[in-house]
Formats: sequence, structure tokens, C-alpha cells
Amino acid sequence: AFDSYAEPDPDSSRWERGSKGMNVAFVSSAYTRNLYKGMVEVTPIECTDLPEEDDNIEKLTTGDGVDVCLMCAIVEGSLWKEDLKTLDKDPNHNGVMSLSGSAHVGRSRTAWANVDSKKSEAHKRKNAGQRALPYHVPKEFFKASRAVWPEDERPFYLYVQDPENVRLVFSLFDDDIIGDGSIISSTSVPLTKLLPRVGEDLVETVKNDVIKKLMGGAAAAAGIDPKKLNEDISKAISKVANEDYKWEGDLKMTAKPKTDNKNGQIATGAAAGAMVAGPIGAAAGAALGAFYEGKAKGVANLRLRYLPVPPSIKNSSDKYEVLGGLPGINWGKLYELNLEQGFDDESSSSLETLGGSDLEFCFFINQDQTGAAVGVYRSLEEKRIVVSFRGTCQPVDLLTDASILQVPWVAGEYDEQELKNVDHETFPMVHVGFRKSMDSINRRLKTLVLAAVREGDSITDYDMLVTGHSLGGALATLFTADIAEAGIDAGRSLPQKAPSDPWWKGIAGILQKDDKKTNEAPIKAQGPPRPKSLKMYNFGSPRAGNQAFTNQFESFIEEGHIDAAYRIVNAQDIIARVPRPTGMLNVDYEHCGKTVLIEEPVTKDDSNEDSKEDSVIWIEGESDFDRIDPVRDIRSATKNILSEGTFLNDLAKAAQTTDTSSANDEEGSKEKSGMDSVYDQFTAVTSRLAKADLADLTSVVGIDKNYANREMQLAQSFLKGESLAHHMEDSYFMAMGRAVGFNTTVGEEIVPV
Repeated sequence: AFDSYAEPDPDSSRWERGSKGMNVAFVSSAYTRNLYKGMVEVTPIECTDLPEEDDNIEKLTTGDGVDVCLMCAIVEGSLWKEDLKTLDKDPNHNGVMSLSGSAHVGRSRTAWANVDSKKSEAHKRKNAGQRALPYHVPKEFFKASRAVWPEDERPFYLYVQDPENVRLVFSLFDDDIIGDGSIISSTSVPLTKLLPRVGEDLVETVKNDVIKKLMGGAAAAAGIDPKKLNEDISKAISKVANEDYKWEGDLKMTAKPKTDNKNGQIATGAAAGAMVAGPIGAAAGAALGAFYEGKAKGVANLRLRYLPVPPSIKNSSDKYEVLGGLPGINWGKLYELNLEQGFDDESSSSLETLGGSDLEFCFFINQDQTGAAVGVYRSLEEKRIVVSFRGTCQPVDLLTDASILQVPWVAGEYDEQELKNVDHETFPMVHVGFRKSMDSINRRLKTLVLAAVREGDSITDYDMLVTGHSLGGALATLFTADIAEAGIDAGRSLPQKAPSDPWWKGIAGILQKDDKKTNEAPIKAQGPPRPKSLKMYNFGSPRAGNQAFTNQFESFIEEGHIDAAYRIVNAQDIIARVPRPTGMLNVDYEHCGKTVLIEEPVTKDDSNEDSKEDSVIWIEGESDFDRIDPVRDIRSATKNILSEGTFLNDLAKAAQTTDTSSANDEEGSKEKSGMDSVYDQFTAVTSRLAKADLADLTSVVGIDKNYANREMQLAQSFLKGESLAHHMEDSYFMAMGRAVGFNTTVGEEIVPV
């Protein structure tokens, strides 16, 4: 859960950066090789023959000229034949925006019209370590405007499954400060036309050559070092790619979208026609202007390289080490120390190691616009896939967390009145920010998860663990519910009323790679597959949905679609207590899965009445002692004002103290006088009144006193600035260490308590 905070190097060539903020880093070469054969590296150099800006608002904001960026998409021709038809037959297609089957689109930085070469260099001088900005060169005389990228421009990458059948689609895009922008012009070209040798199995050829060299002489006697073999193969592939798998040149745009506003060209046509043939010519010219679309403008000068994905040679030291998001924290070490001491023999028997001897970090997804992020790990040895959602760590994540409004779990058209008066017991609703965040990555995530199995295996043979911390815990809840409800349906994102696209199409080439003649019908008939088991363990998760959503989640557990669901909560964590049900806005929230309470080591001054000195872990419905669940107690916050323990009940008891004492006196004792009795009652009531606190006063209006005390402790913690500290990774590391019998002070050696 916490390891997913360690995002891969942003400058790594393993990143596939999409046009709508969808970015994927392919971390494991073995995983990537199973999914793709190679990647195309695209570096923009210059765009010439650009049209002029026709948006007056944009002219005011960024200057007179288009704000151009280069976009590129991969179309796998063997899978997405309908996209090829669009590209070949429609002269006014919308380039990369017309594609239905391209899961990823790369793009360059934007050359804004108000940035010239001087501003570009000034930016580099003022910002140490940053590149110069792309810049715009205005039109002059008979030369059209152009856009120029710096010599050290960072390339972007697109992965390909079948390089022999790939079509590259390039579009020049007019970016907008205000609005969504628009395609200027586009072209498409087969990868093999630019790089004829990409169909050859370069990797296997280079690998065999390198092994032959290493097998000679002393190296053969000592045995081949897998690490050196990996390094030598990668260097050899890079050398060959630089020599034989690169291309640089111009690509002229050949298609453009239809013009929306043709008033200018109609007027021009009418004027030209009038000069030739008078009124009749004017009418003909205007008609011609109305139909004429004009030629596509723009020429892209760029550099391409094809980089085969290197093979993964097994190395015993290659096992991924699970650490955490903060320095000085080692979750993997704590886990394995716990197994060594046999803390829980039943659980350790089924989880002998943390991912076997071959744990891999397969890939990492982040979404720039929503902040959603997830890492996926696998063990082919243990047939286990782990999906770990990252928690709040960027400003955009705070916007996701802040809202308390809800939307239907199943997306679609709804009657407005129905949503205003929603029945939270029967109609599943979820947090609007959490759903938007999960929806932005879910389809791509499911497609890549389906490809995480060993070649020849099925996802139905693999156990799946889903986890996350904070916001990541809420996303883990939504992801688990989606898989439990419909299987791994990669034909859509989260549940929707509209039919899904074919779930299998994005990875059909992988499913059928052993037999290209395999008919698609059996795959279609299977429906979205389910993992062998589905378990969720999240940490410090906020509430994700209403009571109906929770009921639906619990039904998935009862039906066996979810094998386990636990929420681990540091007892003082404030985030696990939000969002709150709000009657005024008709908003309802409840947790999914069982609560597991753990606690940091505390001093006597920090302890609270809900804690038990010896109970370092409490599991809802499983522990052999009762305890108030502080993250579920909001539904039991109200209480009868005369119930046991309330302020009014205490006063009533105090008033009866004398009568009760008199009744219990030994026979023969002298009863107190009436005045003495009244005085004793008055004294008892006064004494109780003197001890009254704010919690007592809340019980007068029907709020449970213990609940009020907990709320006040949280409020005091918030005022002291301590409220979020209990939600952080270091607090969970110490609390979890204590729960399994270890002292886990951050930055120090893990030792038994």
C-alpha cells in the first residue's frame, strides 16, 4: 500500500505519456516483453507551414498564431481495422481524435505563440536544470509560421505489440488556454515504411550473439553472470537501434477536419466568381466556397527510433524489494520478520514469502488531471497479482478528497428528481471525487492487469490482492467492487448503463499470440474473467459510498466474489472517519469491509478510554472482546437522554441516593430526618453538576457521551495540528509493528518488543 508512493523516475524512457494525462511506466522488462515487442521513440524538431490562429479569444491570451504540439498514436492494424478504414477513406478525419482503438496517445510539449526564441532561452537561464521552451516563429513575407523545439527536447514513447502491422498516426494539435483545443491536420504512415527492419527479431539475434561471446574463454568456466548478460544485451540492442532503427525527416500532413465556419471562404468565392461572370459567377463561387474544405497545412520534422524491449534474464538478486514511501521504512522486512517468528501460523502458511522469489514491479499508472495513481506487482511463482493504489500526495488529490457530494455507482442518465430524493438504503451512490479519479484509469489498468499473467496462463489461476492507503484505500474499494461485480471487464471503466466494448480486444493479440489463426468467438463467449481469489486490505481509507453501496459490497463477500475485505485503521486516524453522513445535503456514507484497529505505542497521557492496554489489534467480528469501533460509531451517535450513563440519568440517580441508602441501612438504625435527606440529595446533585463537562451537556440533547468525548479528542488533536499525523505512513508503520510484536521506529533497526 505504501510502496506505491515511490513513483518511477519521471525522466525514464519507460514512461508512455498520453494526451489526456494518462501516463504508464513499464517497470519490469519481463512484463513489458510479454505485452509488447518494442517501443517507438518520437522526438519533435520543428513544425512548418502552420496556419494562422482563427480563435479571437486565443489570440488575446497567447498571441497571433496557433499553439501547436505534436501528437502521435499507435494503431495495431491486426486488431483495429475499423480505425484503418477511417484513416484511409475519410479525407476529413480528426487524426488521433478519430481513433476508437488506440489506448494511448503521446504528445510533445506545446509551442505557445507568445513564446519566442528569446523567452525560450530566458526560461532555461532562470530555471536551473530545466530545458528551454518550445517556441513560435511568426509568419513573414511568403513564409508561414513555424514551431521549434530545443535540441535537447525530451522524446515521448509509444509501445507496440506487432511492429510489422503498426500504423503511426501523427496530428498537429492547436492547444488552447481556454477550451479543449482542436486538431489542425494529420497524416498516417506504416512503421515499416519508415523503418523497414522493425519486423526482424532483433532481440533474439542480439541475445544469441552476446551469449556466444560470453561463453568463450574464462567466462565460460566461471559461468555467465545474469546481470552482466542483461547489461550487454541492452547495450547491444541500443547500438543496433541507433544504427539501423532510426529515421529523421519531414512528414507532410494530408488530412484536416471539416471547417466549421466557412463564411470567409464563401465570401472570397463569391467575390472571385463575380469578377469572372458577374452575379451568376458570384453564386457559383459562393457555392464552391461552401463545399471547398481546403488543403491540409503543416509539415512535421521529427526523429524516430524503434527500441525493441530487451529480454529479461533471470537473476536471483532481481527480486523486487518492498520498502515504502518514506526513507527509513522497510515494510518488506517487517513482514518477513513477522513470518519468521510464527506470529500467526495459519496466515503464514498460505503466505510463506512476500511474492515468492520472483516478485516484480510490473508497471505504474498516473493520471495528471485527476491525480489517480496505481502500481501493479506480480509473482509468477506464487501466481499472485497485487494492485496498489497511491494515496493523497499531490494538490489535485486534495481536490479529489475535499468534495462530499455523491454520484450513482453505475454511470448513465438518471431522472434529476430521482437523484434529489435518493434512497440510500437501496440505491448505490459513491463519492464523486473518488469515482472520477478511479474512472480516469480503470479501463487501462484492467487491460494491463489481464496481461500480467505468464504466457499460457489464465488470470483465473491467479490470486489478486488489492490495497491502498488514504485516497488509495477508497480507490481500492471501488476497484474491488467493480471486479467483484463484473469480473475484469476491460471494455469499460467503472460500471455504466451503456454496453461495454469487447473486454478482450485490447489484449487479443496477447491472448492469441501462440496461434494467430485462433477464432475470436471463444474469447467473446467467455465473458470478462475473474481472478482465482479477490482480497482487499487497505489502510486509513475514507468512506467511499453510501449504505446501499456498502450493502452491495457485503453481498459480493457473501456470494464469494470477494474472499476477504479488511480496513486497517490507526485508532486515532481522522481520515478514516470522513466523509460524514449529512442529512442536510441528503448525503450518506458508510465503510465497506471489516475494521481492523491498530494503535501506535502511547504514553499514559496520550491514552484514551476506548483503548485496552494489552489489545494492540482488534478485528471487527473476530476478536474475542468487545470494543467501540471509532470509525463506525457515527450511526450510534444518538442515545435516549435518560439512558444509562447520560447526564440526566446521573442526576436522577444522585437525587435517589439518600432513599437507596436508607433502604439498605441495618435494622434498628435511626432514619435521617426529612431535612437531612433533602440536604444529602441536594449535595449529591450539586456534586454531579460540578463535574459536568461538554460531553455531559451533549447527552442532554440525545448525543452519546462517549461519542462526544471521542469527537472532542479529535477536535483537540486537530487544533494542536496532530490530527493528520496519525494518518501518515510512519504512524501506521509503528502501529503495525506494535500489532505484530516489533518496535518499528522510523530509521532504526526493527527489533522485537
